[in-house]
Amino acid sequence: PRHLNAYAKVPTVSLYKTNENKALVDWGSSALANYKRSKTDRVLIRDYKLLLFDQGAKGRLDNGLHLMDVLTQYLQSIHRHLLDEVNKSQVLAAESIPIHYCITVPQSWTLPTRELILRCYVEAGIILQTPAPNMTVITEAEAAATYCREKCEEFEMLKDGDIFMICDAGGFTTTVTVFRVDDGLGVRQFVRMSNSHAENCGSVMLDRRFRELILKKLQGLDIDAKPTRQKAFETLLEGFGEIKSQFDGNSREEVKHISVPMGLDVKDLQPPPTWMEDEYMSLKGQELCDLVFDPVVEMVLELVNAQSRANPACAGLFMVGGFGANKYLLHRLELASQKNRDREVGGDRHSMNGLPGSMTDMRLNGDGGDYNSCPGSIKKVIMVQKAELAVARGAVIYGLKSASQYTKAFL
Repeated sequence: PRHLNAYAKVPTVSLYKTNENKALVDWGSSALANYKRSKTDRVLIRDYKLLLFDQGAKGRLDNGLHLMDVLTQYLQSIHRHLLDEVNKSQVLAAESIPIHYCITVPQSWTLPTRELILRCYVEAGIILQTPAPNMTVITEAEAAATYCREKCEEFEMLKDGDIFMICDAGGFTTTVTVFRVDDGLGVRQFVRMSNSHAENCGSVMLDRRFRELILKKLQGLDIDAKPTRQKAFETLLEGFGEIKSQFDGNSREEVKHISVPMGLDVKDLQPPPTWMEDEYMSLKGQELCDLVFDPVVEMVLELVNAQSRANPACAGLFMVGGFGANKYLLHRLELASQKNRDREVGGDRHSMNGLPGSMTDMRLNGDGGDYNSCPGSIKKVIMVQKAELAVARGAVIYGLKSASQYTKAFL
């Protein structure tokens, strides 16, 4: 509800009252909008899903809230909204129709973490027990591979024995999973070979690094001095979403601009900041690359590099996830690909401008040449259409095609 994008992903955000009952006020995009208008008796809890990756997390959140309670109420809210939307589109009430749920979990989640999230589904009243006959649990990599299998033309070119990678670059983590195509039984199956995983490597980390950059530019301004100033600061940070979605290989040479809300009181900074242009903050592309994008992109490249070295020639690398839809990340992979083509043709082993020395072993080939002649090479890098929704849509396809059919698709 209240999202602004055509293909919205619901932010993990909940708005609670700060009084004794600590009641949930709103969730998702609606919580963000509500918080901007709220008084001081509201607390915004965000990104708590990421605590599921932290084995040392105690489960306590701001305002004395508990992680499992917040997750349960969030799932209840999503499920209630889902039923409302279904009821709008058909005659029969959603409550009277058998519903099968297909949920995805990160490959890196431990068994206790998976059990915890399933308990939240039970507490939310979505399922009655675990395991539940009306719920299928698959990994995000399997869901992404399912989506690619159904929606990507490049997937149709894979042959028996081919190796392919799924690079799921999401909000907080990036996972690179390697599969092998097996047509030996007359039915196409995918055998998971290996995977690399990194935390603090995703779109959320871009947001955090951007926040650090802006705080440095606002040094000397007490953000916490006024509630209105705090909200203005959060509004300014939201402008990074547009920059992030459009950032590509040409952005390094450009200057980006972001609107500065009046409530931020930038006029109080002395001397006046040189980055202020009318009502906008100017940000050099080179600065954004060096301090925000490159440190995170390098981690993704290293994950791909590790799997490229450990596995035979790869027919394709499929990029999915919110960060997987980033054009600058694709650009960096293409630079590595061009670097290796130049090296093979001319024997040039020098570093390409803008690429780290650690990437010199990465065998990213383009379309030309026989990639099978180069162990560890990647023939093609593909940014999947609607990459940010590939996992969710793959899960839907998995369920619609019947869980029994796709259970046999992954070995």
